[in-house]
Amino acid sequence: MSRRVGRNAYTGLFNDVVLLAARVVVGGIFVAHGWQKYDQGFAGTEQFLGGLGVPEPAIAAQLATYVELVGGALLMLGLFAPIVGVLLAGQMAGAVWYAHRTTEVFVDQGGWELAAALGAAALVLGLVAPGRFTLDQLLTWPFKARAAKRKAAKDEVAETAEAEPYVEEKVTIKA
Repeated sequence: MSRRVGRNAYTGLFNDVVLLAARVVVGGIFVAHGWQKYDQGFAGTEQFLGGLGVPEPAIAAQLATYVELVGGALLMLGLFAPIVGVLLAGQMAGAVWYAHRTTEVFVDQGGWELAAALGAAALVLGLVAPGRFTLDQLLTWPFKARAAKRKAAKDEVAETAEAEPYVEEKVTIKA
C-alpha cells in the first residue's frame, strides 16, 4: 500500500475498515442476487434470460447464478479479489447490455444504474483497493514476511559493501 504525505497508521486502518465494509455490502448484494437465481431454479432463470435474448440461456443461467453467488462470497472474504472483481464486473456488463439497455437510468424503471454501480464497485474493490483485511493478505502473509527478511538482509550486505570500499595499497620496504 502506498503512503501519501499526511497519512498515518490510523488513516490507513480507517481506509482498510471502510474497504472491508464496502466489500461485505457489495459482495452481500451479489450473494443475494445469486441466491435469488438459485432459489427460483435454473429453469426459471434460463426462461428469463432466454426472454431477454441472452445466447445459450441454459449455460448463462448457471454461470450467472454461480458467478454472483460464489463471486459475491469471495469478494466479501477478499479471496482472489482481482479475479472475482473482473468476473463480477463482466457479469454486470452483461446484465446492463441484455436486461437494462434502455434509455432509463433508474432501476425502478428498468434502468441500468444498479447493475452499473455494482459492476464498477466490484471492479474497484477487486483490482484497485480490496484493503488489507482480506483472506488473500492472511494467506500470503508468511511468504511476504520471508521475502521482506531476505530483502532486508540483501540490502544490509549491499550497504556494508558500499560503506567500506576496497582500497589496494602499495607498500614498499627499504632496507
